[in-house]
Amino acid sequence: MKRKLVTFLTMTAMVTLFTTGINETAYAQTMDEETVVSQNYASGTVYIYTAADLVNHADTSMGDNYVLMNDIDISAYIGNIAGMQLQGTFNGNGHIIYGINGDKSLFSYNLGRISNLTVVGNLQVNSASFIDIGGIAATNTGTIEDCVSQVNITSGGSSNIRVGGVAATNVGDIYRCKNEGYISGNISEVGGIIGLNGGTNVVDCENTGAISFTTSNCHVYAGGIIGDETRFSGNTQFSIENCKNSGDISGDAGNGAATIGGVIGEATRKGDNSTSSIKNCTNAGNISGTGSLGGVIGNINRGNSYMQNGVEIPSGGDNIVVEGCGNSGNITAKKSGSSSVGGVFGGAVISKTGTIYVKGCGNSGSIYSENGRSDVNIDVLGGIGGAMNNFGTEDGTGSYVYVENCYNRGYVDDNVNYSSDQIANTSGSNMAVTNCQYTGNRFKTDADGTIHAYYPDGTPIYNQFIFDGYFTYYIQADGTAMKDNLTYHPDGTHIICFDEKGHEVFMDFYYCSKVGYTCYFDSLGYIYKDQITFVGNKTYYLNANGKMENSGWFQFANGMDYGYANADGTLKTNQFSYDPWGRIVFYHWNGMVARGLITDGVYYYNMDTTDGHYLGSFQ
Repeated sequence: MKRKLVTFLTMTAMVTLFTTGINETAYAQTMDEETVVSQNYASGTVYIYTAADLVNHADTSMGDNYVLMNDIDISAYIGNIAGMQLQGTFNGNGHIIYGINGDKSLFSYNLGRISNLTVVGNLQVNSASFIDIGGIAATNTGTIEDCVSQVNITSGGSSNIRVGGVAATNVGDIYRCKNEGYISGNISEVGGIIGLNGGTNVVDCENTGAISFTTSNCHVYAGGIIGDETRFSGNTQFSIENCKNSGDISGDAGNGAATIGGVIGEATRKGDNSTSSIKNCTNAGNISGTGSLGGVIGNINRGNSYMQNGVEIPSGGDNIVVEGCGNSGNITAKKSGSSSVGGVFGGAVISKTGTIYVKGCGNSGSIYSENGRSDVNIDVLGGIGGAMNNFGTEDGTGSYVYVENCYNRGYVDDNVNYSSDQIANTSGSNMAVTNCQYTGNRFKTDADGTIHAYYPDGTPIYNQFIFDGYFTYYIQADGTAMKDNLTYHPDGTHIICFDEKGHEVFMDFYYCSKVGYTCYFDSLGYIYKDQITFVGNKTYYLNANGKMENSGWFQFANGMDYGYANADGTLKTNQFSYDPWGRIVFYHWNGMVARGLITDGVYYYNMDTTDGHYLGSFQ
């Protein structure tokens, strides 16, 4: 006879189990519509199993702790779900929300915490007024972490809008998030992660989606990570660290101009005595447009005035530090106007007390102009920076611009009005460029993306690995860099990979079209085979061929153990769930299904020794 469900409480978790007696198989259909809750969640947690479950909470203040238990498709309920306002927490639990569409973000406001969530869909916005649209949230004042947006966003209305791949406006913190969707249309502020940032921390974020804009008579701020970094009340400094962009950024601002950066469009002072930092960020995306264009930052602006109660907030020594950042993408100044272009920054402008400090940064991308030498559209191209200007006090006292230990390894078009291997144009006093000479190997990337490398004397390089300061390339026998391919390491044993940009892949996943699946490469660049790996708080398995498992139930290469991989490659871990036949199993911390006798310190669970399905429990 089937016994009643047994509920037990440990110090860390509450788990609900069904038993049918020792050595009897438990099937899902015998559970009287109850479900095994399979994680260590706090009491009172709200579990979301279906889109209909989410509808039941979407029009509330959402102040509870919500956990998504399955992948769900919300397309049939979009009018009841889009635009949610979260005050509690929403844990995606490694699952995916499909079907976001229309003209509203999934969350209009996040005041709490959104984590471990992937959102997939298409937003087509046709707005007659200025609004915020984000792939996950329109406005974030809380925390968003470990999330992925695969939302394509297009703006086709009469009004320009603000767009962020993850959040349009951020006044909170964003950690370890990625955007893979493209963004296009009538946009005035746009970032692969954030459109307008006034928050404190943006760390370990990545954008791979392309960004393009067509905006008339409006200045556009566009960045691979952040479009416009600015001040919000109460925020005194920002930290942008370990972020990377590989999405191309291009646009036409009509009669306006654009400030475009591979990482940040414009970075500005906060208005208080503070030091803000942009550290260890890279760009591999190509940039094209008119205005202030930088491989890392379009413009560093320490001149904005901020008012509070009608009184300007004094600049007591605001500092912006850019350190350890690099660019390998091509930058092209378009014909529609004059541009200031730099491999690291397009412009660095200061007019308030404080310091702009750029150090240890580099460029290997190529810089081009479509204008050539012109009396109308005058381009300024610098391998490190386009222009540096100190408009502080008459003698420059209190305001400084320093560039040190930076380099340019890329090609700079010299058929323009102003061109330099370092800084193309400077104006003002109290500025210094030190230790930025470079005499080593050079790179040139053609307009079609073909990469060449040269020795200091201009001789082409062949059949050689070469490092640009941030990325490793392999220059083949034909003098071009290998791309999107697996090959053997020189040791003849280990397999390594070069991505679509020609960069060797280290400590990252990469989908290689040559084999048709995603692989992982370690700190030496070697492919993982038959290995479990941990990235952040997520677990993955690379099988004997090096393929990341991502198609449900699978068997490990040892021929004995089983696991379950979600569509994003994450394994089910530390939880009870079901196998493909509806039987209860337990997934260990490493993703393997438990076999034999296991215990939580209170109960013992008898799991089948062959495939791990649950047989019974006892104390």
